[in-house]
Amino acid sequence: MMSLFSFLQNWGCWEWLTFGLVLMILELAIPGTFIMWFGFGGVLTGLIMAFIPLTINGQLAVFAFCSAISVFFGFFVYKRIFGANKEVSQQNQVGAQKYIGQSFKVIEAIDDGNGKIAVGDTVWLAKSKHPIAKGKRAKVVGVKGTILIVE
Repeated sequence: MMSLFSFLQNWGCWEWLTFGLVLMILELAIPGTFIMWFGFGGVLTGLIMAFIPLTINGQLAVFAFCSAISVFFGFFVYKRIFGANKEVSQQNQVGAQKYIGQSFKVIEAIDDGNGKIAVGDTVWLAKSKHPIAKGKRAKVVGVKGTILIVE
């Protein structure tokens, strides 16, 4: 049986470039935004191998180093794209939490602190400290169980 070490012994720049590109293409089939960075490591290893012949140990060390550097930079790329985007974090909220900050039409007047509001095609129970007339808009400021707290 052929070991991985002996298999990689014959690799040159084209094999590393192909390996890196295959990993990048796999990222499209298996989304997760992580395989791509190892693909960059493979491509960079192939480019280095085009100019500097390396032993198998050197190739693996260069691949590990290039992959680590690309993962490191990838972290900052994704943090910049998704980390500061408030809309993305609101989309990830589940349940009624995603309605906080939005305004909806009151369909049953909130007289004694309780009433109902329309959220899309759904009716939600609503609570407010102040009366809100039917037909007015109420802003969701919190959630308590399945009841939206409005003002």
